[in-house]
Amino acid sequence: MTSTRRRLCAEGFGDAARLASCASSDWFAAPPQPIAISWAAPRVVGNLAVRDGTFRSPFAELPEACRVGHVRELSPRFRRPAPDQPMYVMLAASGDEGFATRTRLLRLMVESTGIGVLLLENPFYGLRRPQGQRGTALRTFGDIMLMNMGMLQEGRSLLAWLAANGHRQLGITGFSLGAVQAALVAARWPEPLAAAILCAGRSSVRVFTQDLLSYSVEFERLGRDVGGAAEARRRIGEYVALLDIDRHPLPRCPEAAVIVGARYDGYVFPDEVQRLHELWKGSELRWLPTGHAGVLMQHAETLRWAAVEAMMRLRRAINAPTP
Repeated sequence: MTSTRRRLCAEGFGDAARLASCASSDWFAAPPQPIAISWAAPRVVGNLAVRDGTFRSPFAELPEACRVGHVRELSPRFRRPAPDQPMYVMLAASGDEGFATRTRLLRLMVESTGIGVLLLENPFYGLRRPQGQRGTALRTFGDIMLMNMGMLQEGRSLLAWLAANGHRQLGITGFSLGAVQAALVAARWPEPLAAAILCAGRSSVRVFTQDLLSYSVEFERLGRDVGGAAEARRRIGEYVALLDIDRHPLPRCPEAAVIVGARYDGYVFPDEVQRLHELWKGSELRWLPTGHAGVLMQHAETLRWAAVEAMMRLRRAINAPTP
């Protein structure tokens, strides 16, 4: 979860300008890179099978300390053959280190519906945290861009790994920052995909420049790199706009997307959630009467059912007869 107590970008912009120049349409459109996952022995927890794995990140721009990706698989104890086993990839929210929060959120879904999930640890977090970084407070805006770009590349590669291993019913999900990247993955995936987008909108520019998260950003320090805090705020808006969903293709099956928004969200403005829904024609939008933190604390069941129903929508779409 996002916290205004973290101080972001205390060491300035870093390589943000260079990274922004690399993030062209061709970069976003490049096919996902194959990965090989090394799995530890699985363990059984109730009706859940859990195994942890590592892989070499396909995103070579990451610092070496972040290049080893960590993933956890949650699957039903008695799983089906791969073609019949639906699987999600879930990306992590801002500040969400490790797998405990997402395991608590999705365990009941896996046990009760049989839908499995791969949980990705974000670059720069947890076991992927660079030396010298304090907690989840990324030191430069370049690091923030690297994390976002790495999440996109790795999320697509994990879906490709699932597809290569025979899985046909695939989905992507995430909360907050994880949902932003999940929406981008859905936009850049070449096949129909279930998408449960939990508290994300069409654009994240205001997330970094106007809303509650912006109070955590060291704009005065960033301003020393570019001639003032106002200029720093403008440039950050330009960089973040590279991730605006309307700059990217529509998902192959927007009807298989369920979007959840919070009416009183101070981090993700509700009108941006509405705009994403309107952009993805055929998607379903559900509103919760709470703020950003309340979504996870009070409405976990709604989030689980959003993922379940997005997968059901995908099944209906891929099984529909061709006109």
